[in-house]
This record gives sequence, C-alpha cells and structure tokens, in this order.
Amino acid sequence: WLAWAIGSVATRSLGRLQRAARRLADGAFDAVEAALPSADSRIAEVRGLTTAFLDTAARLRDRIAYIGEFAAHVSHEFKTPLATLRGTIELWRDDEDMPAPQRRRFLDNAAAEVERLDRLVSGLLSLARAEQATPLTPLALDPWVRSWAERHGVAVHGSLRGTVPVDATWLTAALDNVIDNARRHGGPQVSVHLSQSTDHVRIAVRDDGAGIGAANQAKVFDRFFTTARDRGGTGLGLALVRAVALAHGGRVSLESVPGRTELTLELPCPPRDA
Repeated sequence: WLAWAIGSVATRSLGRLQRAARRLADGAFDAVEAALPSADSRIAEVRGLTTAFLDTAARLRDRIAYIGEFAAHVSHEFKTPLATLRGTIELWRDDEDMPAPQRRRFLDNAAAEVERLDRLVSGLLSLARAEQATPLTPLALDPWVRSWAERHGVAVHGSLRGTVPVDATWLTAALDNVIDNARRHGGPQVSVHLSQSTDHVRIAVRDDGAGIGAANQAKVFDRFFTTARDRGGTGLGLALVRAVALAHGGRVSLESVPGRTELTLELPCPPRDA
C-alpha cells in the first residue's frame, strides 16, 4: 500500500510538472507556478524538481524581457543614422544637379553615420560576448593590475593578495573602457586604487574632473546612454564594464562629486585559506 501511495503521488507530481512545462513553452509564465507541485512536498525529488523548475522559469522570463528591451534599444539607436542615410540618398537621387560643395557636405554626413553604425555594431558584439559566461582562471591580480596600469601610464595605490578567478581578456577590455571614460570625461589626474576584503577585491579608477550630475550617475551603466553622442559616443563602453562585472559574479559602482569621480569594479575572490 505504501509503495502504491508513493507511486501515486509521484505520478501526479510528474503530471503537474508536464503541464507546467507546456505552459512555460507557451510563454504563460504567470500560470507556471500554479501548475507545479508544491515546493513543500514530502518527496525530496519533487521538491528539488519544483524548485529547479521555478528557477528556470524565472531565468527564462527575465531573459525574454531582457531581449525585448535590448531589441527596443537597438532599434531606437539605429533609426537615426539610417534615417540620415535614407534622406541623403533621396536628395542625391532627386537632385542630379546638386552643387559640389553641398554634395560633399551630404557625403561627409553619410560617412559619419556609417562610421557610427560600424561602432554600434562592434560595441554590440562585444557587449553580447561579454554577457556570456566564460571560463575563469585564477590570476595573481596585483602584479597584473600594475602591469596594466603601467601600460596606461597611471599610478597604482594599495595592493591585493592572492589569486582571483577572472577572464583576463574581458577584464582588460573592461578596465580599458574605464580608463578611456575617465580620460575623456574626467580630469587630467587619473589613478588606480586597490583594496580587498575577506571575499572581494576592488579595483577603483579615480579622476579629479568636474564630476557627474546625480541624474546621469543613475544612468551611466545603461546601454546607449552617452553625453558625447555628437563626438561619436555609443554609450556601450560602461555597459560592457557592467556586463563583465556581472559575468564574474561581481558588480560595478560609481561615486562622483565635483573634483572626484571613482568607478569601482568589485570581484569575488576565494578565502585566503581556500
């Protein structure tokens, strides 16, 4: 009788998991949880499957929302240069006798928009790759950061101990973007500051510029946000920095007041006795 009871419960649970899977496949995320067996089930395997299923559904829902938002942003950013190119082509086609100086001006504008599209595509490819999980390799971060900073001609303050699991290629790309951003938008003095806690290391890049307004501080890591659009900015550099931090299980933060802006990349590290 006991075996029959356990089998009956398991069968019902599997049936509910099957129905939940169908609703998940149909995109009916709100109905998934109601279709699942109880996460408090007395059968350990059912509890485990239910918990894993809920986690998968949440991740899938978040990913679909992210893709939709990403596509909307890409569409918005591409519309302006494409509209400029379309207008330029139509003017050339409709005015065969356009004066040479005017034709050259339109050609220069079109070339600038093509270059912007090229930068956007390159930036988007880098961002997409940075957001993917990559193998992390233990790295003695202190000498690595000092070597990187020396190449950029910036001073390093503080120190780090031990090794940290990182993807050195993407970490280089992220820190290069931080330095570039500090030099473009900050002050002349740029420096790197290292610190460490029991479970995290922090690499902070500091400049002595005018600072970033409070409204912009909340948006600097958003995709396509830039205050230098007229100078070719794509708004993807700091978005890539955030993507790299998240791919490492870390985070990025910004503190800015007039005369001091500091962007900090925080990465998890194993305990010293691990």
